[in-house]
Amino acid sequence: MELLRFTLAQIEAFACVCETGTLTQAAKKLKKDRTTVSELLEYLEVDLGYALFDRSTRPLTLTPQGQLLYRQARLFLHEAEAFSRIARHIPDILETHLTLCYDLFTPRALLLKLAERLQAQHIQLDMIACERSQAEQWLDEGSVDLGLFQAVNRSVNDHLHWRAVGSVSLAVYAHEDYFPKQPVSLLHLASQPQLMPFRDLPPSLAGRIRIADRLIHVNEITLLEGLLQRGCGWAFLPEHFCAERLEGVARIDTEMGTTGLAHPLVALWKPGVVGAPMLAQLLTAMEEGI
Repeated sequence: MELLRFTLAQIEAFACVCETGTLTQAAKKLKKDRTTVSELLEYLEVDLGYALFDRSTRPLTLTPQGQLLYRQARLFLHEAEAFSRIARHIPDILETHLTLCYDLFTPRALLLKLAERLQAQHIQLDMIACERSQAEQWLDEGSVDLGLFQAVNRSVNDHLHWRAVGSVSLAVYAHEDYFPKQPVSLLHLASQPQLMPFRDLPPSLAGRIRIADRLIHVNEITLLEGLLQRGCGWAFLPEHFCAERLEGVARIDTEMGTTGLAHPLVALWKPGVVGAPMLAQLLTAMEEGI
């Protein structure tokens, strides 16, 4: 059976005449000419093959067929209104979905508070842990919006911008029996395996946190914590990890003290990918620690 061809304007005109009782009142409500409303109904009736109104009465009354069709018309218009609302807000939905990349050292409390703050503003935040080199590629491609990583003391590239948003304090952690004598010298640290949370370590960052000749790369925090507990090595870790909460793991005193163990945290983004007001809001929130 061939489908009936009709327009939304025809269904609106039909329903409006049903509810107002006259072509004149329907035209006023729809803000159309009376002739236009009349033609919309007539063309619809021609396509249907039957009359919808008894035009001998004032106000117009529905024929039996028109009464049945009016119920369907009203349901159809409700669906059309729902479609219109969704379609109108699609740009807002797309513009309020952000993706942030971060590394192992990024404070999780900062990320959770950031996600909570954005959620309150109906902004969805996807968070992906990855190496900085991978994040820079994704940022340059525009597939992610923002990166949060350790500073590497070099320019990013011509396409990405950066901004300092705080720092991360680092300390040495190991099993409490790993270094019997404290404070531990740099020479002693260098002689023992160091657990390294990064696979692709930028030279500038390696120069700050790599001390040992032997590295064990493990960039999954649960495995790294397990190796610490089993005495498989020591690690420079952010203080916000609270690694001393782990059974048998302790913060180790070293001859370095705490000087120089704070490392800058920077935000990376590609201009134009994130809207300026939203980006400014994110950066301000991170600088303030939420």
